[in-house]
Amino acid sequence: MKKRLLPLLLACLLLTACGEQNPEDMWAPWVPEAPSLDLVQTSLDGLTVPEGVKVVGLGEASHGVKEYQEMKGAVFQALVENNGCRSFIIEGDFGSAIAVDEYIHGGEGTAQEAANQIGFRIYQTQEMADILTWMRQYNETAPEGEDLHFYGMDIQWADASKDYLFRVLEQVPPELGEEFQVFRERLEFLNDDDMFDLTAQEFEQGTAVVQELLKAMDAAQGEMTAAVGERAFAFARECAHSLSECCTVRGASNLQYNELRDIFMARKVQWYLDQGDGSLLFINGHNGHIAKEGETTYTSLGENLWIDLQGAYFAIGTNAAVTAYNAQGEDGSFTEVTVENNDPLTRLATELKQDQGALWYYADFSAVRKDPNWGKLLSQTWSMTSLNVGVSILNTGRIVPEKAYDGMIVFDTVSPTTLKLDE
Repeated sequence: MKKRLLPLLLACLLLTACGEQNPEDMWAPWVPEAPSLDLVQTSLDGLTVPEGVKVVGLGEASHGVKEYQEMKGAVFQALVENNGCRSFIIEGDFGSAIAVDEYIHGGEGTAQEAANQIGFRIYQTQEMADILTWMRQYNETAPEGEDLHFYGMDIQWADASKDYLFRVLEQVPPELGEEFQVFRERLEFLNDDDMFDLTAQEFEQGTAVVQELLKAMDAAQGEMTAAVGERAFAFARECAHSLSECCTVRGASNLQYNELRDIFMARKVQWYLDQGDGSLLFINGHNGHIAKEGETTYTSLGENLWIDLQGAYFAIGTNAAVTAYNAQGEDGSFTEVTVENNDPLTRLATELKQDQGALWYYADFSAVRKDPNWGKLLSQTWSMTSLNVGVSILNTGRIVPEKAYDGMIVFDTVSPTTLKLDE
């Protein structure tokens, strides 16, 4: 992730809400005793979401963490088994994820090569490859119509969307194909290598060209769907729409960049809902994107989904007492960084590890709220770890847990991902 990507969330270490308070007295100011750990889960076998939920979001308090990447696979598997979920949607490039979906449906290459196509180097890991391996193996024996899909919801890059778009357009009748190839030439300037060198005027030009292309595709929809099928046409058209969104975001000011990006990611999730068969969608991204309230200074993806879907959106956050993660520098290289956060939720994870040896717990807020001390904890404001890609510090993670999430997975200690760069 290069410059300007999530500038308001870049690698912030959030300070403990309790300051210099003695840990032994942490509970005293607001509850008579520590919340009971009897109501939390240390296994995801029984994880399920309420009837009527259409989208489950899983956040990660930091990119570059091994356990968070493993957890997204574990949560997805539980939702597949317990709630009939069949779509994994990641904070990754829309066009690039199409190739990953082709891989888990028997496409060529390796799982690591597929992971490397997601769009960001933070996903070039063994943990991500393991998720794709499981999805591919699942699809080998899945009944027709119950296969799994891997999708992306981000719109910051152009090349993969252009590649799929024009690959589909090459399959239309020759008289249409010639018209569409002109658009390929007109969009040649919009590419990933030059993305940071383009001007706002050039991005405006790109938007205008894409809008012309979309009109031409819509006018020829009948002939195109007859040639390539409805699904291929729909994804090609959405690739074109992604190019327009990319131009809009890249040409925006720093103040607009993040809000527009999350608006477009929320629109992508809605598009997947419209294209789907009614089964549950699983989305994954940084906590700041997934939270329903409180993590950002702008309206986030999660907030947009909560506004649109209300109780049909279920958000799960993550946190850790000690976070060791792979922080990415401006040159693309990675450095291991360790930070600590001592809030009541992470203190409970540390106590659980000391007492039972559990490395994490899942608190479903609807269940743990039965304990009045949990209710008090969840209704107060706490600082949560919020580390993204880089190493800069920004205190922007104070949230009220019950307003931000429907549940949280909290670790005592997490470690850096197993990088498999450019393999």
